[in-house]
Amino acid sequence: MPAPNDLAAIRARYETAVEDAEKQRTADVLEALAAGATQKDIAAATGYTRETVRRIANPEAAEAIREARRAKK
Repeated sequence: MPAPNDLAAIRARYETAVEDAEKQRTADVLEALAAGATQKDIAAATGYTRETVRRIANPEAAEAIREARRAKK
């Protein structure tokens, strides 16, 4: 039977892979925007919502909205 640390490494590798994929997605979306694609174009091509593309393109605004919603609660 594998040691608990070996099993925990499975999750750590997964989380690292997800983080790397999100960084790459952000870079790709920003590159597409810089090349002239619109948020609507990117959403249509990727299947993401325009809101998701907007959040990727402007994470500071997305965080500000999340903070405002938390403050309301």
